[in-house]
Amino acid sequence: MPEMKKTLPLLAGLLVWSLPAAAQLPPAGRADYLAALALEYRADGSADHQAAAARYQAAAEAGSREAILALARLSEPGGPLWQGPELWRGRLLAASRAGWPEAAYDLARALEAQTLSGLDPQPFYLQAAAAGHAQAALRLGLLYLDGQAGLPKDEVQAALWLTVAAEKHEAQGALALGRMYYDEQPDLARRWLERAESAEGAYLLGELYLKDRRFIEALSAFTSAADRGYPPANLALGLLELDNDFGRHPNPRAALRHFKIAAQADLPEGSYQLARMYLLGRATPKDSITGAFWLNRAAARGHGPAREEFGKVTYNFSVGQKKRLERMIADGVAPTTQVPVKNQN
Repeated sequence: MPEMKKTLPLLAGLLVWSLPAAAQLPPAGRADYLAALALEYRADGSADHQAAAARYQAAAEAGSREAILALARLSEPGGPLWQGPELWRGRLLAASRAGWPEAAYDLARALEAQTLSGLDPQPFYLQAAAAGHAQAALRLGLLYLDGQAGLPKDEVQAALWLTVAAEKHEAQGALALGRMYYDEQPDLARRWLERAESAEGAYLLGELYLKDRRFIEALSAFTSAADRGYPPANLALGLLELDNDFGRHPNPRAALRHFKIAAQADLPEGSYQLARMYLLGRATPKDSITGAFWLNRAAARGHGPAREEFGKVTYNFSVGQKKRLERMIADGVAPTTQVPVKNQN
């Protein structure tokens, strides 16, 4: 009985959603489609997918677009009636031709990923995007932006489809537009990044504010990005906390916390800035060995100033200091710099 109580509202909802479409079918098609729903969503929670597919097929032959889509859904990988890629491709193609943008998008994605073959994905992305499918518009915009999947590199087309995606609240579309306009049209980039709702978007927004010396807005944006686990934002926050032009007193202790997070995320500049904190004794006792450890970490990742400074710092090290540093480098960790995974702002 509990299962029946759970299933009946679902079945009722499906029937109500389907009745307008079913009412437009010939009587045989309407009966087959409703019978298929009843077989797939039984009151006791069970399903007879084979029998439902047969009734969906009959309804599809009578002209039911919903039945055509249902057949594609049943045939997808992991679906109850998966019988291989050829059947799935055929049913997705039929659903696409019946005007279902989600089927056209699924077909395009499978073709691009080479899960299916024999067709080009671009027309199906275009079909879905033109029908207002946000994810299809996003993918089409990104393909034009990078010149992939057989499409030419075309920033005009990219901007068009990314805008469609962003206007439909696809955050990745807004982020891509923010990246596109970042250098040439920062004001336009800022407007899109404010809608990106992502860690990277908040970080890029902070960078734009910083260029305009809008420190309070930059601090807020970087903090938002850091709270979402984006270590480049911690690096930016650390530098801001040491900036005398920020309009408030420098906070080396907060800077140290942020640099630790950036360094442990393997950001070369983060490792370099953390090394300087230890070498100068800012918010921590002076520790030339730990400082050298982080200089070495930064230098190993191509940081030129760190490589140069490492040689200077270690030039006069004693044999004991060199051995301790070598052990730390071999272990890959400086014991005094462990911080929790969660950001500390």
